[in-house]
Amino acid sequence: MQDPKNSVKNRVMFYFAILFVLFTILALKLVWIQIINSAEYQHKALNQRVSKFIVNSERGIIYDNTGRKLAVSLPAKTVVALPDNIIKAEKTATELAALLDQDYKTIYRRITSEAAAIFLQRKIDEKLYQKIKAKNLEGITFTEESKRYYPEGELASHIVGFTGIDNNGLNGIELSYNNHLNGRAGKMIVERDAEGRTIPNGIREAVPGRDGYNVHLTIDSVIQYMAEKELENAESKFEFSGGSVIVMDSSTGDVLALANTPSYNPNKFGKYSEKNWRNRAVNDVFEPASTFKIITAASALEEGVITENDILTDPGHIYVENQKINCWSSLGHGSQTFAEVVKHSCNPGFVEVGLKMDKKTFYSYIKAFGFGEQTGIRLPAEAKGIIPDYKDIGPVELATFSFGHGISVTPIQLASAVSAVANGGKLMRPRLVKEVDTGVGSKNIKNEPQVLRRVISQTTADKTKELLKQVVKNGTGTKAAIKGYQIGGKTGTAKHYNDDLYNSSFIGIVPAENRDLVVLTILYDIEGETYYGSQTAAPVFKNLTENILNYLNVKPEPGNDFNYQETEKELKVPDLINSNILTAESNLRELGFNVKIIGDGKSVADQLPSPETSTNYNSTIWLFTEQELKAETLIPVPDFRGLKLEQAKKIAARKGLELILDGQGKVIGQSIYPGSRVKSSRKINLKLR
Repeated sequence: MQDPKNSVKNRVMFYFAILFVLFTILALKLVWIQIINSAEYQHKALNQRVSKFIVNSERGIIYDNTGRKLAVSLPAKTVVALPDNIIKAEKTATELAALLDQDYKTIYRRITSEAAAIFLQRKIDEKLYQKIKAKNLEGITFTEESKRYYPEGELASHIVGFTGIDNNGLNGIELSYNNHLNGRAGKMIVERDAEGRTIPNGIREAVPGRDGYNVHLTIDSVIQYMAEKELENAESKFEFSGGSVIVMDSSTGDVLALANTPSYNPNKFGKYSEKNWRNRAVNDVFEPASTFKIITAASALEEGVITENDILTDPGHIYVENQKINCWSSLGHGSQTFAEVVKHSCNPGFVEVGLKMDKKTFYSYIKAFGFGEQTGIRLPAEAKGIIPDYKDIGPVELATFSFGHGISVTPIQLASAVSAVANGGKLMRPRLVKEVDTGVGSKNIKNEPQVLRRVISQTTADKTKELLKQVVKNGTGTKAAIKGYQIGGKTGTAKHYNDDLYNSSFIGIVPAENRDLVVLTILYDIEGETYYGSQTAAPVFKNLTENILNYLNVKPEPGNDFNYQETEKELKVPDLINSNILTAESNLRELGFNVKIIGDGKSVADQLPSPETSTNYNSTIWLFTEQELKAETLIPVPDFRGLKLEQAKKIAARKGLELILDGQGKVIGQSIYPGSRVKSSRKINLKLR
């Protein structure tokens, strides 16, 4: 039997041991709190008595180039529920569901939650605010936030873009310049007692915020309005899915207007399809068609493979590796100068010119003019365009490039490239933002005009512009002509591959005092009988340009005719075979010819046209340093049918073709079909009667 004394002693020792362990644990806990982890608990204690308040910053304003506000920030009320203060939840939910146009169950669930405060609907308009306020609902209050507002509504919506509910940019300049516009929120820290009262000598700290920077655009709101209005007018005349207009100052690259249809109101962007938000002038690509002939012409003139007086022939088609490429005129244009080829927009003529440039040269010009890469306009999702890889380009692809098929470009790329012709040969980076105003005491961020590179010479640019004036004067672009102004331009019509739809376009160079403007109009997916660029896009261009010139106060000059005159002067080609190549070139230029040297030799082995041939003043004479180079040169065969013998001989001599004649009178047949490309050594039989 256990001794009672030992039993008591054991129980005392057991309880003592428990107390010792508890004391040890408590002591260790105190050491942990007071010494080891003291900083964390000090921080928690501070947080219990310190309140932080966010001081929202003001988002920057977006201005056009005249100081008109395109985007501003206005105060707006946000509906806030305080669940602990709501007494009649069912009634409150019913009232709010009707006013906020939300589901009753959703509202009820939110206002009966355990949260201290809940946003029910943010940034409501003044009318709705007054309606809710008038209900005097217990536990429903309001807080003030900043709401983005676009005073001009749809005007320039594809440029300006819009923001989301948190005032962060989601599209346009609002997105691409979001870091500049957004600013930085401030912070206020205040120490309070247990009852929430501010402690007089407690902690107070203010971290200042920064309002967003103001952004100044190059856009002129008046010109922008005109551009959008002309697209709207076109919708009442033609059936098309959308359109784009760009107006650019070629001297600086400044975009004065960039319009698209369909459009949208950024104040209510959520009510529109995402298709309406799309900036087709920057995000989408299209086949430029004949408007690209401006690039082909400028490149060929710069390379010296052609001059405006060189004679080309068009039987209505041309063959390239057994592929027949037709002219828009089934009868063709016959024998014509390159100036007339441009004026008539003759595809076979441009194919011949494009193929005179070798693949490497033509491709390098296409890239130099900025196609196949982003322009750097700084708008979201800019497309690069589609240029086939160099290795995939053969003679047929090169031929179709010459008249704008087989490649895809963006409207902003095309406007920038033609601006390089308009300003004398310099490719400018398109400029949409002129300056970012960083506020008092800071240096503004200026976006100066930027020359990317020189692509052609001033001389070539001037020649190209004169050719384009003839297109408007009495070529395919006459519906774009404005009396008293020397406007040059080019039409374009591209058929969709799988549908009976067309993209029609016109791009023009417009003298406006000490600068040239480039105006591009595009109508996408036109259907119906009227679809040519000359019938649709050119009249849109004319109406818009007339309004712009009037607005800019650019006065017409009565009787202001175009300066370029095609020359009828003919010269005989001298015999230069075996001459020193440099001496031969110098002699030809003194006589008034243009010269293209083929080969790396030091003397002339052969020439084209042949000696004693009569050809136009300033036409191109090809000098070959090796006879094999001439023998391999492919020449399009003219249509000799119906010509008199002397006419046929003259054309053949100019082209460098040798004829075998059978009979007298007029040509009634030829051994090689017109439009075929043959080596210069190939002889052509003509039957005459």
